[in-house]
Amino acid sequence: MGDDWAEVIREALERLSGLPRHEDGVLGSMTTSPEPVTASLFQRFMFVNANDPWLFPAVSELEKEAVAMLGEVLGCQGCSGMITSGGTEANIAALYLAREAGYDRVYATAAAHDSIRKAARLLRMEYVEVPMEDFKMDPEALEKVMSERGEGVVVATVGTTGVGTVDPVEAITEVAAENGSVIHVDAAYGGFIYPPLHGWSGLGFGNDAVVSATIDPHKFGAPIPAGGLVVKSREWLSPLVFEARYMPSGKQLGLLGTRPGASVVATWALLKALGRKGIVERAARLMGMARWVYGRLVAAGVPVAAEPEVPIVCVKTRREGVLIDALRGMGLYLYRCGVVKGVRAVMMPHVTYTHLTRLVNALTAFLSP
Repeated sequence: MGDDWAEVIREALERLSGLPRHEDGVLGSMTTSPEPVTASLFQRFMFVNANDPWLFPAVSELEKEAVAMLGEVLGCQGCSGMITSGGTEANIAALYLAREAGYDRVYATAAAHDSIRKAARLLRMEYVEVPMEDFKMDPEALEKVMSERGEGVVVATVGTTGVGTVDPVEAITEVAAENGSVIHVDAAYGGFIYPPLHGWSGLGFGNDAVVSATIDPHKFGAPIPAGGLVVKSREWLSPLVFEARYMPSGKQLGLLGTRPGASVVATWALLKALGRKGIVERAARLMGMARWVYGRLVAAGVPVAAEPEVPIVCVKTRREGVLIDALRGMGLYLYRCGVVKGVRAVMMPHVTYTHLTRLVNALTAFLSP
């Protein structure tokens, strides 16, 4: 026999007791504390397999409704899709769908999320890096490289992970359409922020070249794991339906076999509870925080990589490792920008102005002239 359950629980709690909570000063991670109700529903339905609609048909209905609500956020009516484990799975699935449609080349910038390069590697697709201007894809550069390399799937990022910029999706789609290509919009973080505040016109499914988009509910208040893949039609999604002979339905959706039904339920609940008004209010609050941090850092002479278009502020420094360690010692947890030497702060739902005041004061002390 193994250890007594009570002893196992005691040891687990003891060993995990020192983990920081998001509310303790986690300012660099793109994860957040889930809304209590979504966490409760997630726990209640942890036994549910979303890929077993025969046994759990109600969960399949909730997934359809959740995808429809995500589609509305992204400016899409009548779209299809699925709830995924996160942005990485959604991006891999999106590029797989593009490959199955005949596009075996990926165009993206250095600021695109690392999962895009991962997806291209896994799928054995040619990866072509497109030059940037101000950390955004340069449409003229895209035109040039596409004329040289040929058609493919272009990844446009709405909210780059490292510096918080938004690719000019409308201009990119024009280039893609002229070159017989399609667009995947990676809005894993920015999808809940930029479109609600600026509208999705010109950014998404209103453009015929856009075939899919990624958006992550667990970045906005759903428990981990909870991502979203929205596609233009059920026909475009169909290559993600695979045979599963042992299942009553005979098929499964997505890259996974067993899929967490609890993620579906929690995502549905989050979107229902927030509604359009709640999403806009949360997006405005987070953008207000980002502008507040950006303005104070610039005024203090702290070098910032770019003016944020989503709530991410990247502070440039060659001593990023030293700064990260120093801030950690102060109870402030920041991450690297990645695309440029520096550290980034991400405004997530758990972040407060108390956190940000401490952060601005610390960064000013470390980096101001």
